[in-house]
Amino acid sequence: MGNVTDLTRAEHRLISIIIPTFNSAHSLPVTIKSVLDQTDNNWELIIIDDGSTDETKEVIKHFLDDERIIYHFQKNLGVTTARNMGVELSRGEYIIFLDSDDRFLPGLLNRLKEENYTQNDLICWQVSKLIDGKSSIWKPEKLEMIYNSITATFLAGSICYRKDVFLKAGGFDPEMTFGENYELGIRIGQIPSLKIKIVDEPFLIYNIDSSNRPSSSVSKKISSHERLLSKHIDLYKTDPISHSRLQYQLGYLYERKGEDRHALGYYQMAWKRRRLYLKPFLKIPFLRCKILLKKRSH
Repeated sequence: MGNVTDLTRAEHRLISIIIPTFNSAHSLPVTIKSVLDQTDNNWELIIIDDGSTDETKEVIKHFLDDERIIYHFQKNLGVTTARNMGVELSRGEYIIFLDSDDRFLPGLLNRLKEENYTQNDLICWQVSKLIDGKSSIWKPEKLEMIYNSITATFLAGSICYRKDVFLKAGGFDPEMTFGENYELGIRIGQIPSLKIKIVDEPFLIYNIDSSNRPSSSVSKKISSHERLLSKHIDLYKTDPISHSRLQYQLGYLYERKGEDRHALGYYQMAWKRRRLYLKPFLKIPFLRCKILLKKRSH
């Protein structure tokens, strides 16, 4: 009987779903409803309002009769700080982050129970991506050496974390304004003996409107990539493919920003790091000529 009792307790460990939101009154009701529509009721929903100035507070009021839903307002500090606050307020042993313009598909929590989620540290599932109206299925994949080559996805809404693992890794880095999910993934990947479960079915609708994504600005990408590189430089030195790719991305972003000398420097470092990497190799002479022509024209 003792074993049956322990199993019953394990199956009912609470899952805390955390939605950070900022001026998303138009999409938030659909996101909340996708949680309410789950057939398994073993959850709490924590909504962190990151300083919204639209009708978000009024929209959420309609849901607060459900005692499983918690609403917390804070001044605008960014999505990473909002998610970390959600974890602080959570009571669950497992955590799922859901963005306020995405939604779960029916049956996710029931499927996690069927897959014995409490026996794992990370549980990942497929994503139905809707990018500018075009749909595709995105699956968890084997990640680079810098992640210890684990198979996972760290996209918000596509992974359930054991809270202890999230906290051991240190939570989200507030200085990351782009790519914060995968920066966390790098740190989680360093935790030994991770138990990871992959669910081969999509349970998230992930919406991207590329024309309306402030976190995708070039300047924010540059600052986050540089933060990533400096913070994990020792790990990147052990993974020349990831290291050179990140340096190339920084070169590309600086080139888009019109800072050709910075771009050239990163392209040169990327090629020096991996001599068979053709992209930076082809960029270097082009930018050298461009810089020279600019200098002569002045």
